[in-house]
Amino acid sequence: MSEPTPETTISHPPVPSLHSYARVIGWLYFSLGVTGLFTDNLWHMFALTHMIPMLYMIIGLSGLIVAGKAGLRAHQFFNLFMGTALTVWGVMGTLMPQLFSPLPLTLDNALHVVSGLWGFYAVATAFWKG
Repeated sequence: MSEPTPETTISHPPVPSLHSYARVIGWLYFSLGVTGLFTDNLWHMFALTHMIPMLYMIIGLSGLIVAGKAGLRAHQFFNLFMGTALTVWGVMGTLMPQLFSPLPLTLDNALHVVSGLWGFYAVATAFWKG
């Protein structure tokens, strides 16, 4: 009977770029969600009405949960999923704003696209290092 290899017994910790993405996105979107509970816009740059604060709080809490205790696979999944979702949300808000209620503001779309692309970058650097 062969002994288990170190690769099968050791849980790989996340690469720092993956970990920092989940933590920063978690705090950023959670704080925007909480702010949206008290105001409907933030300096007339972010539209925080309807269900958007709840979505932001869900994104933020999931990022903080993943950053707190999850392993490498969970970080990779979170970064790819949030990268895709946020990038699509930002691009759709820019190209077809009439699909959203309320109309997304320019900084909303920029935040979504930049944070989504950062998710892809974090996964790419993890694959490049590994």
